[in-house]
Amino acid sequence: MPRVPVAGNSYIEIDDSGGTARNLSAWVEEVEPLGRQVSAVDVTALNDTSRQVSAGVEPVQEFTLHGLFDDTPVTGPDAVLAGIVGTVVTVSYGPAGNGAGQRKISGEFLCLSYQVGGRAEEGRNPGPVRFTARFRQSGPVTLGLW
Repeated sequence: MPRVPVAGNSYIEIDDSGGTARNLSAWVEEVEPLGRQVSAVDVTALNDTSRQVSAGVEPVQEFTLHGLFDDTPVTGPDAVLAGIVGTVVTVSYGPAGNGAGQRKISGEFLCLSYQVGGRAEEGRNPGPVRFTARFRQSGPVTLGLW
C-alpha cells in the first residue's frame, strides 16, 4: 500500500492504554490511506442480461503510521504506541487538520505492531530513530467532521 506524506496541518490521535486520546501529529511523517470501503456482492439474477452488484459488508483494512521516535513520558509516540500493541483503540485522522468542519476519519483499530529502528543517512551519520505502527480495523470506519 502506498505511503502518503502527512501534510503540516494533518492531525492524528490515538487512544493510549488508559483510553485517553493522544495527539501524535507532531511525530507522524507518513500514513497509509485510510477511509471507508465496501465489498461488492454479485446479485445477478438468472434472466439478467448483465452483471448486477450490491454493496456488501465493509472489508477489514489495515494501515501503517511511520514517524519520528520520541520517548516523552505519557504523550510521546513511544509511550502511547508501546502500551497498546494487542489492544483495540480509537484512531481519529484529520487529513486537513482537526478544525471545526474538517474531515474526520475514525474507527476502532487493533494495534498489530509497534517497531522502532534507526538508519544511516547516505552511509555517513546515524539518522533519526523512527517508528512504525501497524493497525487493523475492528468495526466500521466513520467519515465525519470534527
